Amino acid sequence: MISDKLFALAFEYKKTKLWKAMWDIEVFGVKLSGGRIGYISIMGGGGSHCALGLYVGQKGLDSLRCIVQADQFQMSPFEFHEKIIRQDCLQCAFEGKNELSEDELSEVRAYARANGIRISGKNAYPQFVRYKPNCLPWPIQTEQEQEDLCEALSAAIHMAKLLEHNVPADLGIYRIDREVKEIALLEWREGGYALSKMETPPMQPIVWPEPSNCNEIGLANLKKIRKSGIYECEIVQFPEPFQNGPDEPPSFPFVLMAVNIDLNYVLPVPPVKNYLEAPEELLNYFIDALWKEGLCPKELRVRDKRTLAFISAFCEKLDIIITVLKDLPVLNEVEQDFLRHFSMSETEEITEFLSLIGEMVEDGAGLEDLPPEIIEQMELLLQREDLPEELLDKAEQVLYQGRPRLAKSDFKTVKPKKR
Repeated sequence: MISDKLFALAFEYKKTKLWKAMWDIEVFGVKLSGGRIGYISIMGGGGSHCALGLYVGQKGLDSLRCIVQADQFQMSPFEFHEKIIRQDCLQCAFEGKNELSEDELSEVRAYARANGIRISGKNAYPQFVRYKPNCLPWPIQTEQEQEDLCEALSAAIHMAKLLEHNVPADLGIYRIDREVKEIALLEWREGGYALSKMETPPMQPIVWPEPSNCNEIGLANLKKIRKSGIYECEIVQFPEPFQNGPDEPPSFPFVLMAVNIDLNYVLPVPPVKNYLEAPEELLNYFIDALWKEGLCPKELRVRDKRTLAFISAFCEKLDIIITVLKDLPVLNEVEQDFLRHFSMSETEEITEFLSLIGEMVEDGAGLEDLPPEIIEQMELLLQREDLPEELLDKAEQVLYQGRPRLAKSDFKTVKPKKR
């Protein structure tokens, strides 16, 4: 439950319109309770997302720097996506009512009624969210998060007063995308804020995780297989999030893409959620996939430090050649198809699914050769009334292969299997 104190400060902050005096890349610091340093970014100058972002400590500041450095035109879609979702901050955002959950909306309205506040206009409703790296934003959960946002809003309100007669540079507030030696710092002292400066902490280099162990039995099994094939490999994140339960934020899992350049065959390696904390899980999935397919690569090709750190020990144990190249053309095509799949509409996905099954039938596959799950999904498609007629006709043609069609009432309703 959001405290009255946080609501009050949010509405007071909104009145300052501080985003008209600062850009989101102009950052200042605030000394939080317990001596921690928070870095504040004021968003809204561009007119799209109106919010106060609080980036706590070195990790928070570095995550902001990653976003600022992200260049959509100079990076691959995967790399740009990862930079953006690495954000680590708390936000007090102002949204339209349709962007809030029922519980959030109910709380805001209850506070407004109790305090005689009329909420109107564009982006008028405060929303308090936590941006955790590699996850979608999620409502704040703890009293500490609420208190941190209260301190940040209070400092921003004071900064707005200082900027009534100054420009940001006069107060030592500079763009974070440039080399700056000092950052303006607000600290609460003796009943008021004192403005000083602090040394800008350097951005810390990224240390990619390396598996400390692996499935030794699986490794021993791979040693028995004759090495063959060259694979282009890269660890990437899914462009869409997955959620394990209603009480946790949806997250973007990691997967190891490994494609045989001669066969254009993609190794079926399952994705994992906790690659950064426990890379051993992803490595074991990779080992299992190779063993199940009866494969052991002769050479693995990579282009980034992350994947190199991940596979180096594995390759050393199996005496597999590692080659670092700038361009991996076969992998590029696979990743483009992967991204295209996630950008498809439902109709496009169904069309591609039916085309694939149709090709199998044309190549001589009978209905009895198709997996039961495929038949089940096609029967479910034929029961849907919201699909275009041409898709339904194609599904019938593939499913019945010239046999008389059953009436709708003859179908047995089957629920899709949970994945």
